[in-house]
Amino acid sequence: MRHILLILLTTLAITIADSARSTDCGQSERFGSRLIMAGDSERRVIEAGPDRTVRLETREGGAAGYRHDFYRRGVTIQVYVQAGRVVRVCRMRD
Repeated sequence: MRHILLILLTTLAITIADSARSTDCGQSERFGSRLIMAGDSERRVIEAGPDRTVRLETREGGAAGYRHDFYRRGVTIQVYVQAGRVVRVCRMRD
């Protein structure tokens, strides 16, 4: 009985932690005087100076695009690029 209660409490804690970290995906984001939006080239994103770049891979290990991360106070902005074009811009609260 104790093990079942422990499992339920752990599951509840994980669920609450995941819901607290919300994600809002949209089409555009402003970086100072620059506006990055879906359809823009990857060069425009790189000129904005991302804090981190992650190569995205398929299940087989091939390249699927890049994710450029920008860190702001309390928010991480993720810009997804495929085939040299921005496809999605997401904001995640830290």
